Amino acid sequence: MKFHHVTVKTKLSESWSCLFKDLSKPELKKSFVKPYKLGKSIFYDGKILSSLDIIEVKINITENNLKSELAKVQDESIESIRKMNASGIPVLSLGWGYRDHEINNVGENVTSYFIDCPPGGGTYKSLAADFIKHPWVVRVLGGLTFAGVIAYLGLK
Repeated sequence: MKFHHVTVKTKLSESWSCLFKDLSKPELKKSFVKPYKLGKSIFYDGKILSSLDIIEVKINITENNLKSELAKVQDESIESIRKMNASGIPVLSLGWGYRDHEINNVGENVTSYFIDCPPGGGTYKSLAADFIKHPWVVRVLGGLTFAGVIAYLGLK
């Protein structure tokens, strides 16, 4: 399973915040993409955020959950700091990967796959709309309609 993570910057804060973590693709669409595209409020962690207050979005996908991915980042940062200290450049730092929003530097950035408009600037296509437009559904429904018309005309 792939894990989707949503980080945003808002009008009130120029720093990144992690709204959602470890979402499946359907959960991501339901919890974030749909309300964002429709300009609705987004409910996360007991808080409400107007999608219109979002100024930047980043959606990342990872192979592992947030906790596992950030643990790798922490290990890499500690090793990097050790190397710098060993080379004679003293660095006093705990490293990075300790805050949820740092997931936006991990995995693959798939924002453009889900978001193609500003908040409230788009429509949300549901699975039902995609299903009805599918060529096979159109053919079957068209065929049934045609057969119904022929049967109706044949009975007169």
